[in-house]
Amino acid sequence: MEQHNYFFGAEPVILEQMLDAREQRAAAQRQLLERFACSLISFTLNIPGAYKAYPLARKAFEQGLLLIARQLERQGFAVLYEQQTQGDAGYEYFAAVDADSENIKPLMIAIEEGHPLGRLFDMDVFDQDGVVMRGKAYGREERPCLICGGPVWACARSRAHSGEELAYNIAKRIEDYLNGEYADKIAAYAQKALLYEVAVTPKPGLVDRANNGAHTDMDIFTFINSACVLTPYFRACTIKGMTFHGEPEALFAALRYPGMQAEEVMLAATAEVNTHKGLIFSLGLVCAALGFLNKTGEAGHLDTLVQVCRRMAGAALGELHGDSGTHGVGVYQKYGLTGARGEAANGFPHARLYGLPTLRKMLGDGYSLNDAGVAALFHLIAHVPDTNILHRSDKNTQEDISRAATDFLNKGPSPEQILNAARILDRKCICRNISPGGCADLLAISFMLFFCFPE
Repeated sequence: MEQHNYFFGAEPVILEQMLDAREQRAAAQRQLLERFACSLISFTLNIPGAYKAYPLARKAFEQGLLLIARQLERQGFAVLYEQQTQGDAGYEYFAAVDADSENIKPLMIAIEEGHPLGRLFDMDVFDQDGVVMRGKAYGREERPCLICGGPVWACARSRAHSGEELAYNIAKRIEDYLNGEYADKIAAYAQKALLYEVAVTPKPGLVDRANNGAHTDMDIFTFINSACVLTPYFRACTIKGMTFHGEPEALFAALRYPGMQAEEVMLAATAEVNTHKGLIFSLGLVCAALGFLNKTGEAGHLDTLVQVCRRMAGAALGELHGDSGTHGVGVYQKYGLTGARGEAANGFPHARLYGLPTLRKMLGDGYSLNDAGVAALFHLIAHVPDTNILHRSDKNTQEDISRAATDFLNKGPSPEQILNAARILDRKCICRNISPGGCADLLAISFMLFFCFPE
């Protein structure tokens, strides 16, 4: 969200409106105390300046509501009544709580002092006689200035910060927190997708919990090491998408250098073994696309994500005509298959059409994540012209494996039969040094899509 859009649609308030809102809030507090004769929480936002009610402020307020509810729930304190009000002068929340005010106040102070947005929260607590509980009685010092951290009274006396400066600083603080929270969530999804993929067992020719497949230079711990060190990269990709100003095609170009750095970090963690190079490209692209869409509120739609991924990765197809010396370019020049670049440029069709639906159905039917993952991988092997298999063997071998998997799935096997077939195929792949690494990457993408779009 750009600075000039922070307060879009918000109405500035004047002193008379603020005084009127304060009087109405005090009247509401008195009415609730008389009605319920118990402790009362009164929550507002501490936002100086002319703008009190705007989208970012609303999100901060909703965060505060969630935190209050969790604190009370942890202690088993019952909320007898609650209400919210909203106007140009800001947002208000009242909760009549069946608990001693002396036990509630420390819970609210913990939020105000411990949460990244806590400085913006005013969570007053009244006892049943209407006496407000003072923070100083609980050892809390005067809250610092929102901008410089100095004494509030000194900044107010000297007018060190203008109202406009305060307003933008607060809006930016909220935006940075929300961006960071979302990026953390998406990066955690990405890491989980990598860990789930390697943990799914059995996987024909691939590293899993049972064996190392057709690989002699890596094991499950190599993949765990890689997944852990790549998490900051996925977070950075998400942040890049949220803060990027431009078209998706240009966003893809902005990911190139971070991607190169991520590869170096991966190789350092794996003793120069390539565990996740393909997913640094594919999953990093998905994270950036999710971040790009989050700032417009469209990240909750799979079709929209697909469109952005297509636009971002379209330029990558041109690289296949170059002479980079990579396996992907070599397979393209020999067989005309676009591999990971083509999957991304087409919006990950195999993950969307086979991997994701299989995960949804089997998990919805009550099967385990492991069994759902094995079945999803089998469907991918049946339909994906895996460039890793081609690199290690030839086109006939790749087509034979896909055809056999397709014929098997057409018989409608049970999950137990799929697991048994995967064990048999695993032994064959190990003997022939075949590893469907492209399908493994698409399984990770399928997991990622499932985390973001479970239904």
